[in-house]
Amino acid sequence: MRKLVIAVILSGFISSYAGQEEKVVEIGETASKELLKTLKTELVKALSKSPYEAIDVCHKKALILTHEVEKKLDHGIKIKRTSFKYRNPKNKPDKYEQQALKYFEEMFKKGKNPSYYIQKVENGYRYYKPLKVKAVCLTCHGDPKLMDKRLYEKIKKYYPNDKAVGYKEGDFRGVIRVFIPKDALK
Repeated sequence: MRKLVIAVILSGFISSYAGQEEKVVEIGETASKELLKTLKTELVKALSKSPYEAIDVCHKKALILTHEVEKKLDHGIKIKRTSFKYRNPKNKPDKYEQQALKYFEEMFKKGKNPSYYIQKVENGYRYYKPLKVKAVCLTCHGDPKLMDKRLYEKIKKYYPNDKAVGYKEGDFRGVIRVFIPKDALK
């Protein structure tokens, strides 16, 4: 009888977590897609003029646009882009983000392609969506020796300690981290 009670309690806990995980994935996907769409729209507009304008968008608008997306989503949801090879020091990963980045690096090295990673943290969850380098990203994130010299000088002016270069198309770039408070899951 005791084993049956324990099994029933565990079953309820597991199905409760599974339901929450589905909601975390739904909110995390929605938030990360909204951020990517917002940033891409601004970058495409800027790139149509010149790559120099795209650098200005990243430097002056990316964090502002991220906060605007957070406000739109409401419910205390927080979004951040981070990477081991960050450009803006404000995007430096914390210890939990480092765990997620390591997870994706290891999985990609093994030939696996996870679409997300979830951490249960105090007061909620962190949802991580991996980002891969696309060909257009190489304009500003590729091999510095192959970049336009003036463009690279502008990057170094804005980000003297830039780590976000040396990528090749398809490389793992980093993650979008979405913090989802428990209250947002109701």
